Amino acid sequence: MSYISLFFIATFLVVAGPLRAQPEADSIRRTTVIRIVVMGSSTAAGAGVTHPDSAWVNRYRAFVQKNYPGTEVINLARGGYSTYHLMPGQAAWPPAGRPMPDTARNITKALSLRPNAIILNLPSNDAAAGYALEEQLANFDTIVQSSRRAGVPIWVGSTQPRHFSAAKIWIQLLARDSILEKYGAFAVNFWDDVAEPNGLIQWQTNSGDGIHLNNTGHRLLFERIREKNILPYRIKE
Repeated sequence: MSYISLFFIATFLVVAGPLRAQPEADSIRRTTVIRIVVMGSSTAAGAGVTHPDSAWVNRYRAFVQKNYPGTEVINLARGGYSTYHLMPGQAAWPPAGRPMPDTARNITKALSLRPNAIILNLPSNDAAAGYALEEQLANFDTIVQSSRRAGVPIWVGSTQPRHFSAAKIWIQLLARDSILEKYGAFAVNFWDDVAEPNGLIQWQTNSGDGIHLNNTGHRLLFERIREKNILPYRIKE
């Protein structure tokens, strides 16, 4: 056999190997089933949009199911909920005037669904209820540590702008900074691009009530979640 023939055979094997591997990798990516649970309040529940398809959770569900068929996104969010509602069922009795955990929507329930990942989105109801910064952050940490002890990674959305008093806006800013710093790569910045410098919601993303985001705002939240690459992260694990 000539050296030229050997050269072409060797070249084909080098090129054909990666070509065969790529479809196999795509097959794994498209058939791996992942379950993601979303916890939160009205924003995660879809408040502020003109159609359910525009809500950030539903946008994210459509995105992941298109790219990873069979993936489940289970939404446990409910309007009006605070960190107390989502605390583990075995948590200590809440202080007077604080709500009990909702066993149908809290972190204990989320973990019982055997998720591969959890997303937590609690924008502002703790501040609205007058809970102190330290109280909020302690509850966030209890929820996060419950998930981590179960071996489930959890992504934590920051606080979001709301038409509050100056004192409550300051609490929101401090909570935002604490969440972003403490949880690092597992924190999701839901503040930038939807907030004015004064801490109110931008008019472009305000649904009109000064509390919830409109379609544009929800799209921006979806994009922040998408940028976290939660699905590839879980598949590599």
